[in-house]
Amino acid sequence: MRYTDFLISLLLLFYAGCVKKGKEKYFTGTVQYTYTYISDSLNTDSLKRLRPANGYFRYDTGNYQSRFTGADTFTFYYSGNLNKCLSEPGSSKKYECEDYSIMSDSVLFVKDYATEEEILGYSCRILELQKKNSWVKYYYTTDIKIAPVTYKNHKAYNWDVYGTKAGGGLILKMEHRFSKFVMSGVAVNLSIEKGDFKALEIEESLFSEICK
Repeated sequence: MRYTDFLISLLLLFYAGCVKKGKEKYFTGTVQYTYTYISDSLNTDSLKRLRPANGYFRYDTGNYQSRFTGADTFTFYYSGNLNKCLSEPGSSKKYECEDYSIMSDSVLFVKDYATEEEILGYSCRILELQKKNSWVKYYYTTDIKIAPVTYKNHKAYNWDVYGTKAGGGLILKMEHRFSKFVMSGVAVNLSIEKGDFKALEIEESLFSEICK
């Protein structure tokens, strides 16, 4: 009888774990970032004028949208199921399609470690990626996670490496070092929306029209 009770207890624990995993909630909403630039060889004021000043990332459980504003505005619409991205300059309605299953850079090594820094009230960890052509440091929180479908096959820009190593932890701060300048960004606003929130502000039928 005791052996039967033991088996039942194990089954109940297994079931509880599956239910908890199945009900895990992922971030749906918007994050706003502001960007700053420094350089030893380029004019900082020119960098500020030419490159994005703000970024707006919208996530749901299947897609994300990123918009960068400054002297010019560019918007990127990513479909997690298709692993394709439509890019749009300004509000031109002129879209280009990119296959995000193609790796655009190689990651040489990854380093993940704790930090005491908090951003918008959230504790963070740091993930460093040394790439062939650049180096990036992400401050991410494990309290909020983006859905795996938004990064697991996203090889372009090594988003799959970030997502996997950080467990989908939401990025709240970043530092991206290029050959001649450093771009830094920090989240200044975080809006969590209901589960029916739609990240893409376009009709998804556009993917089948543009990505041929």
